[in-house]
Amino acid sequence: MARAKTPAWQLFEYVPKENDDGTWIARSYYNDDAGIRHAVKRSARKKGALKLAMQRAVAEAKERSEQLKEEAERLKKEAEEAREAPVLTLAEVAESWLERKRPAPVQIDERLQSGTPPTRQIRMQTWISYADNLRNHVLPELGHFALIEVRTPHLEEAIHGMYDNETGEGYRTAEMAKQVLSQIMDYAVRQGHRLDNPVRFVSKVPSRHKVPVKLPTDTLAAVQDAVRTRVPEPGIGGPRPTSRLSDVVLLLQGTGMRVGEGLGIRWDDVQIKRAMVLVTVSGTLIEKGGFYRQIYPKSSKSYRTLQLTNPVLLEMFRRRYTDKSETRTNAVFPTRNGTFMRLSNFRTALKEAMKAAGLSEKITPHTFRSTVGSGVAETFNYEAAQKQLGHSSPETTRKHYVQLPDLVPDFSLGIDMAWLLEDMGKAQKGSGPNSNSS
Repeated sequence: MARAKTPAWQLFEYVPKENDDGTWIARSYYNDDAGIRHAVKRSARKKGALKLAMQRAVAEAKERSEQLKEEAERLKKEAEEAREAPVLTLAEVAESWLERKRPAPVQIDERLQSGTPPTRQIRMQTWISYADNLRNHVLPELGHFALIEVRTPHLEEAIHGMYDNETGEGYRTAEMAKQVLSQIMDYAVRQGHRLDNPVRFVSKVPSRHKVPVKLPTDTLAAVQDAVRTRVPEPGIGGPRPTSRLSDVVLLLQGTGMRVGEGLGIRWDDVQIKRAMVLVTVSGTLIEKGGFYRQIYPKSSKSYRTLQLTNPVLLEMFRRRYTDKSETRTNAVFPTRNGTFMRLSNFRTALKEAMKAAGLSEKITPHTFRSTVGSGVAETFNYEAAQKQLGHSSPETTRKHYVQLPDLVPDFSLGIDMAWLLEDMGKAQKGSGPNSNSS
């Protein structure tokens, strides 16, 4: 008669043996669910403990087997679901990321024309820049790719194809595209759509070398003359001319403020004293995603109070304060309706004035900011320019806003030019009145 088959996960019969040192040892076998035989060996100080150890070894093996079986079933189910799920394209995931990135709407007080962002998310103007770059440059090149098929070579070719080395155009577009794609791929990893971010291995995008501009004094004077209020000729109708354009240009030339900071100044931010005017930069105008005055400036370092002692600036603020009328925004440079002047309208008016005056230089609000930064750094140092311009670090000021060549110390003591001096002495003797040179 055949021996009965030992059930799965049950020990074969075994005989414990006592060692010379008094410990006990046992060897046996067990079959798993598939009928595969496994050896098991345990030792213990007492015979009773040995039996428990052998049983525990089989129980632990059974538990591991069941866990592996459950994991295999789970992976099988996930694979089946993945085969049935639609293939996501880069465009679909990018639009999902963009929607999640959208900042909460700014709470705008229409009467005061001021806005309060509800959170410290990215600003709406940044989000709009991301959306424009994504839809105009990234998705036309890469949007049709299945997300899981996107590889670093695809991204390398697309990103570095967005600029032209010969013309120097497109570097900023390519850099932003790389930044946007990296965030999208990080989002895809968090959502479980990918295991890696291939953008991290894309080579660095070149940055365009931009020399900061420092306008000479005569050019600054010509600009001020070009924007000065003109009295209309007799018989010509139209709105009464104002000094708003020339006053704002004067402020930017004298302080280096960002144009949004200058146009957004309210009388609440100004203290007029005998010898100076104190102007606190407490906010900035925003035009993308709605026009309003943001209640805080660009960064924490941008919140600053400037001491203005220039007589021309003092006279301008005193004149405007004397002639001011009550407006709902309390703006120092209001429009005829008492609202803040739009940044785009200011830039257009400045450009038209430069064109009418025949100035060939490219004059922008940023030009005045760079000129002020260079002047302050030259007279004092980079840290002083950083504080004046409201940058987060002196490095930003030095790299992008200051045109100041490094002054090399006098190292002439380490340069041997004695031979040249000797030759100069011989030459002077040879050229004297008694020389025989013809």
